[in-house]
Amino acid sequence: MKAVIDASAALKWQFKDEEASDAAITLLGDFVEGKTELITVTLFTYEILSALNVAIKRGRINEAIGQKALTYLTSLGIEEKIFDDLIRTTFKIARKHHLSTYDCAYISLAENEECNFYTGDKKLFNAAKVHLPRVKWIGNY
Repeated sequence: MKAVIDASAALKWQFKDEEASDAAITLLGDFVEGKTELITVTLFTYEILSALNVAIKRGRINEAIGQKALTYLTSLGIEEKIFDDLIRTTFKIARKHHLSTYDCAYISLAENEECNFYTGDKKLFNAAKVHLPRVKWIGNY
């Protein structure tokens, strides 16, 4: 099985106190065992960096844990697809469904690859689930 993953789902591997972190860890295990192929857009790494930076600033984690999480998350080998071919589709989906272009980059990749997109962002899932069936809540994995 192939699946698109966003930073909000992947960060649940590090922040185990978040909702649906167990399901996210199950997905990670399936990826590590070769049962699931995870792909994402190049935006993924930037979002990981930003989230870890904010977590350190807010005192949720310390610098050392942030560095360790960054190393781990970027060393997993999740294939990052170049965004260039997805720009027009991303914009079209964002305009049609009133969603952020950041979120729609992942949705666009899932559409392009004909696979599901797992997100840890419940607000995105709830906004998209009716019209965009490839968008899945990580808690339902």
